[in-house]
Formats: sequence, structure tokens, C-alpha cells
Amino acid sequence: MHIAALGSSFAAGPSIAPQTSAAARRSGNNYASLLSRSLPGSKLTDLSSSGATLLNVLSEPQETLLATLPPQLEGLPSDADIVTITAGGNDMGYSAGMLGDAARLTIDDRELLGMMLEAMGLKKDAAAARPPADGVVGKKEVAARFVAVIDAVRARAPKAKIFLVEYLAVFGPDTAVASDQPLGEERVAFYRGLARELKEAYRDAAGARKDSGVEVVSFADLSEQGRAMGSKEPWVMGFTAEGLMGGGTPFHPNAEGHKGVAEVLAERVRATMRVAG
Repeated sequence: MHIAALGSSFAAGPSIAPQTSAAARRSGNNYASLLSRSLPGSKLTDLSSSGATLLNVLSEPQETLLATLPPQLEGLPSDADIVTITAGGNDMGYSAGMLGDAARLTIDDRELLGMMLEAMGLKKDAAAARPPADGVVGKKEVAARFVAVIDAVRARAPKAKIFLVEYLAVFGPDTAVASDQPLGEERVAFYRGLARELKEAYRDAAGARKDSGVEVVSFADLSEQGRAMGSKEPWVMGFTAEGLMGGGTPFHPNAEGHKGVAEVLAERVRATMRVAG
């Protein structure tokens, strides 16, 4: 069985050892890697890249600090049996917005703050991204981009089963201001709203192509209720200025989060594809 993984940082696993691609900030222990190792005889082509938008998956090169990466679909193997996709958050300004808001609250050095925000593609005094901010789109456009990606995957790998793997929830009902979570109630509510819109975009895209072997793997609700920031065992990393400056990737899935996603996804793959485990 050939598995191919597409998507952004929530798929790639930045900051989780070992990092197998510095340019893509991709881990050898992200959920796709763990999934592949759990299915006997499978192989993996992992094309996910931190910072990627759905357009970078589909047709646009991605500019990173270390290299220009080709559109992910150019590397999609035609013999792929399974294609996983976790993307769309960067199209909506989700991760960058959270990181930017938290950095402004915790980093007092204005020069350093400006450099870090610039590295994340943000402006020092910019408000949290929302349409019509530069490069940021809403739910309907994200769904349309997903549909375009699904169609392109189907054209390139016609036998593949496509799994749209939802983002893990970063914030939930138990999220509050804490030593590793500086955002106040209003900002938490804002980003929970964006997360709901992203979840709806997944559903809309899958519904538009329900006869194309597309299935949504739900994690947004599951993780929001028991694995988000503020829970006893969160599946996402907290935010501290020290962690960010040390190369960490706050507000992203941690190692346990990727493990949890891989386990649920493996069950779904075995049930759908009738694979032994």
C-alpha cells in the first residue's frame, strides 16, 4: 500500500524529532509516518510542508526560508492508494494569526518582535488576519480550493482513497489564560470560530465530491472537548516566548497529538481499505 501525505504544518509536524526536511519543517514522527509504520507493507511519500496553503498543495511553489518547494501535487505518485490532506488553515490566517497575537503579548523587545512576526509573514501592527487581508480567504474559498485539490488528486492518482484529516483543536471550553497560553477570552473565541469555519470547509468540500472516494476524518470536535489547550493532556503545544525563540512551534500538534491522529486514522484505513493490522 502506498500512502501519500499532503498539507501544512498540522500534517508536517514541525519541532517534532526527528526532522526529515529542514525546508519543509517535516517530522519523521508525524501522523502520516506513524500511520505508514502501523500498516504492514506500506510505504510513504510525505509531501507535507509547514506554512503551505492549499494553493501550494495544488499549483503554486512555496517560498520557505531555506528553499523554494514545488507544488506538492507535482510529487504525488500515480500509484497512491491513500492520500491524506490536512490544510486550509494557512489560507484563512489561522496559525499565523494565533502566533502573531501571542507574540505581541509576550515579547517586549520591539525589534525582536518585528523580526519574528516578519519571519511568520505578519506585520508588527497588523490585526489578526481575516478576509480581505492580503492572502487570506474565507470558508467558501477554502472549500473551493479543497475541491480543486481533490479533483487534481483524482486525476493524478485515480485509484486513491482520499482522507481529509481535520485540524486538531487548539482552543476548547477549558482554555484560559495560563503560563503557556497568553490569549484572552475574546481572542480564544475568535480562533475557535475560525476553527469551526475550517471544519465546515472540510465538510463542504467532501460533500461536493461525495462520489469521488473522499472521506473526512473528524478531529475538530473530539480534540476540542478533551485535548485542547487547558485540558489535562493536550494534543497541542503551548505558547511561551522562550519556546518560540528556541525554534518551537506553539499552538501546533505535539507528539502525542500526532500519535492520536495516526491511531484513529489507522482504524479508519483498516475499516475502509480492509487492511490487516
